[in-house]
Amino acid sequence: MSSFCLLKEKYNTIDTNMTEKTPKSTTEKKPKAAKAGTKHLVIVESPTKEKTISRFLDSDFIVRSSFGHVRDLPKDELGVDVKDNFTAKYVPVERARKIITELNMIAKNADVIYLATDPDREGEAISWHLREVIKTDAPFKRISFHEITKTAIAESLKNPRELDMALVNAQQSRRIIDRIVGYKLSPLLWNKIKSGLSAGRVQSVTVRLIAERAREIAAFKEEDYYTVDAKLAKGDEAAPDRHRDFDSKLVRWEGAAIEQTILLKLFAEDYRYKTSVFKKIEDTVEAATHLRNSTLKVSKVDARAVRQKPKPPFITSTLQQDAYNKLGFSSDRTMRVAQSLYEGVELDGERSGLITYMRTDSFNVSADMQKEAAKFIAETYGRDFCPAKPPMYLKKVKGAQEAHEAIHPTSAYKRPEEVGKFLSGDQARLYDLIWRRFMASKMEEAVFDSLSVEFSDEKGRAVLRTSGRTVKFEGYLKIYIEEKEDEAAGEDETGQAALPPLKEGDIVTLKDVATRAHSTSPPPNYNEASIIKTLEKHGIGRPSTYAVIIKNVIDRGYINREKDRKLLITGLGALVTEKLKDFFKEIMEISYTASIEDKLDDIADGNMDWVKFMGDFYGPFAAALATAEKDMTKSRPKVIETDEKCPLCLSPMVQRESRFGKYLSCSRFPKCKGKMPLDKEGNKQDYFAPVKTQKTCVKCNKNAMLLRRSARGYFLACSGFPKCRNIEQPTPQEVERLVNSRPRPA
Repeated sequence: MSSFCLLKEKYNTIDTNMTEKTPKSTTEKKPKAAKAGTKHLVIVESPTKEKTISRFLDSDFIVRSSFGHVRDLPKDELGVDVKDNFTAKYVPVERARKIITELNMIAKNADVIYLATDPDREGEAISWHLREVIKTDAPFKRISFHEITKTAIAESLKNPRELDMALVNAQQSRRIIDRIVGYKLSPLLWNKIKSGLSAGRVQSVTVRLIAERAREIAAFKEEDYYTVDAKLAKGDEAAPDRHRDFDSKLVRWEGAAIEQTILLKLFAEDYRYKTSVFKKIEDTVEAATHLRNSTLKVSKVDARAVRQKPKPPFITSTLQQDAYNKLGFSSDRTMRVAQSLYEGVELDGERSGLITYMRTDSFNVSADMQKEAAKFIAETYGRDFCPAKPPMYLKKVKGAQEAHEAIHPTSAYKRPEEVGKFLSGDQARLYDLIWRRFMASKMEEAVFDSLSVEFSDEKGRAVLRTSGRTVKFEGYLKIYIEEKEDEAAGEDETGQAALPPLKEGDIVTLKDVATRAHSTSPPPNYNEASIIKTLEKHGIGRPSTYAVIIKNVIDRGYINREKDRKLLITGLGALVTEKLKDFFKEIMEISYTASIEDKLDDIADGNMDWVKFMGDFYGPFAAALATAEKDMTKSRPKVIETDEKCPLCLSPMVQRESRFGKYLSCSRFPKCKGKMPLDKEGNKQDYFAPVKTQKTCVKCNKNAMLLRRSARGYFLACSGFPKCRNIEQPTPQEVERLVNSRPRPA
């Protein structure tokens, strides 16, 4: 293994479900010593879970946290023997060494050890790693639960099981394949494009989705079109029963539909947009003139009751999408808040989890919770709001784990308005969303009175339409308002809350007619909600990975999250995508990435040998890698020359991009490190050029200290950064003297 690869490994981003749960403080709290006579050790992966579960168990139990994974692949080498059935070389995680020692000490006094990590592949793998590092003669038992309540914990202890090695092998396969891809591709990108880059099996496909969307938007040809709207009134001007005006629009002209739907085949999905047969404003003149000179009558009335079903309870992807659309939460923020609600909060002296496990792709709900929800709905809103049978939602997510449950409150009676006072702002808002969505999913359908009316002239050349609907029965809308799915661009339905009484043959008066100008709209840019929806639709990644994937591609500078929340490809992201597409065609294809997830599901179900799976993947991948190392040409991200002068050396500056956005950098970089930030519009922002001092760094005893400025104020930093990271706090007098003495560029 080359020293180059060893050096670069720490920068690799690996696509994996594994997210280490680390303590908030860098100072670890020393666990209490095991109590004399303790017989049962319960190990969880989170200190918050430890605190919550401890409240439910008596003195025969001691609960400890592993703080996430205790073993992982090494950082300084591949750690996978591809020639020996892909044997993994697991080593203790550095921060876990002390934890492992303490768990072994406690285990000596235990007659049984319960592994109580999360109920998914990742949790199963953590339990397996714990079993491997804890040396004891005591038996290990696996317990799992989908909610952290006293009842759920007690039930799980009554029904322990053995470790599910099929789940462990599925997680291990994902970890190894993602290590191989990240470890092998990242150094390639370092060598061919730029240092510090990374690649990943799912990460790179996600970047490609956004890059392809940018290409599709750029290639879209906008087209002007026109529609005709009319304002009508029942009867003529003199009629005593004349009612208020109402709007309508021209839907047919000369027997042809005005509105046209165009289907555009995109990389990841089909895009439908609206246009019309009227391509020039002159095309509408004849129709408008005809309407003014015609007598319009009601030609068709369609009145009917429309039933609307509630949406199913949340799964991980839909929770992230709804929290983004309704609360403005990023996917990462949503999962952090949901984790805290799951692990437990203090409620007036009682600590328990408020929601079920939040990493799930199943719509299942336990029979007990179904009954409790029905009872609550009947008591609170009336029996009319409670359906005769609990609504059932068919599995729509490919590869969903049916043993899991949907995300729902641990009790219907824990109302948001009652528990909200014990929660943080984010917790209260997200819990309210989860509670309402779940309770609505168990309520009756909403019923609407829908009315659609068409109007025609005496010759039948023109047909206008208006429509509207009113709520007849609220049903689930009593507690949860669903936002309408995004319409196809250009669609503009006219409707009213209510219309005057109309029947076939009624004459209506044309009060006004107007032409509206439109332009066809290109496909929309992705945002966090829509990219998650696309990933889920194609079976790319799994619920636990979505938030991590999005965070990684933004942090790596491949994607920018704009102020309007759009996700836009950067120049660097586009370049990396093109290089990988050229040499790793399979890995960059949606279908191939989804097929990997299917095979991981087969391993988890015990239907595929994980070693064979790895072998089938590695052969073609290694061949493609060898070709890329030989034939891929070196490229550098494009820079834009500017007229700006470097504040340090007065050399010309160039515009570059990073994960923080665009900025100006000295053209002599890295010899000169002068730079200047830019805002979203490309304008210069206030910049404080570092001031060299006479002080020598006390840590490296070699480099001069620089006066720098951050959002928190002035500080002294070693000029040898990043090799030396020494920071000191200057006195106010030092700051004033250095600021006043700094050189001013001409």
